[in-house]
Amino acid sequence: MKKIQAIFLFAATAVTTGSSAQFVVSLHSQGVAQHFSGVNALIDASNAALSGDTIYLPGGAFAAPANFDKGLTIFGAGHYEDSTQATGKSFITGNITLNENADHFHLEGVEITGNFFFSANAAVNQVTIKYCKLNEVFEIPGNASNPSTNIALIGNVFAGNVILTNARNTSVYNSILQSHITNSIGNQFYNSVFLFPGAGGDPLINGDMINNNLYNNIFLQTGWAIFSTVSGNTYKNNLFLLSAPNFGTASVSQNNYFGIAQAAIFINQTGNTFNYTHNYHLQSPLSYPGTDGSQAGQYGGIFPYKDGAVPSNPHIRIKNISATTDAQGKLNVNIHVAAQNN
Repeated sequence: MKKIQAIFLFAATAVTTGSSAQFVVSLHSQGVAQHFSGVNALIDASNAALSGDTIYLPGGAFAAPANFDKGLTIFGAGHYEDSTQATGKSFITGNITLNENADHFHLEGVEITGNFFFSANAAVNQVTIKYCKLNEVFEIPGNASNPSTNIALIGNVFAGNVILTNARNTSVYNSILQSHITNSIGNQFYNSVFLFPGAGGDPLINGDMINNNLYNNIFLQTGWAIFSTVSGNTYKNNLFLLSAPNFGTASVSQNNYFGIAQAAIFINQTGNTFNYTHNYHLQSPLSYPGTDGSQAGQYGGIFPYKDGAVPSNPHIRIKNISATTDAQGKLNVNIHVAAQNN
């Protein structure tokens, strides 16, 4: 019921005063809803929140707090334009930083304009980032003396580098990665698309890549330059443009697909940059089964990519609110809301 109430609140983002709109953020804390407006509404809501609370962001741009030091759940309205026509896209502006006490932090359905950092050498555990677009660096920094563990990155678009130096048992599922992977040790990459060409002297993998599992991914690499330690990784059921990629030392390769032409992989995709107009469905999904029998790539595995990356709370599809009341003082409101399965 809380989610349904909040989704109707989004329709009122909406409340116009003259020519300016008030973007209303809803905080649900211990059975009580509080509402905040303005570009600092997310900062105000997070300051008022307790660990375990939920914050709902409408369409609009909201400044990030200096850091998150609580285990909050935050739902935005989404980042695909065609899936947010009724609400507008949700943006968090500036950098996001998770501190030590942000265990169980959960973020869905936003576009982040800045970097996403974990505090250095802070063990921030059980974090989920889902259906988001990250425009800059995603980094979990440190020396692994106090690592962050059990991080789930599901259905995201990573435009910048992904740096996992202080991450262990972190899983990247059904995502699009546009740039470098740096210092990943003991992590998993499943059913994702690696767009970076990794050609010449600019490798896809920077730094150490040790003891990772890479299953059912698609690598659009035209070269595999290795400048540091790449060892002990397991590659299964991945698609490669290269006919003979260099997997490093002590690595395992099983049931991979080599020498696939890029033009023959996706229904509509070119180049090495994420584009909302591209279609990342496989042309021949039955030709490339993954380790679990479903197709390799974004639309297979246990978290098949959700077209439009609609967040998992109820989603407004249609919103029509009259600008004025009628002769009887009634406001005509027409809102269609769809429940989500995941």
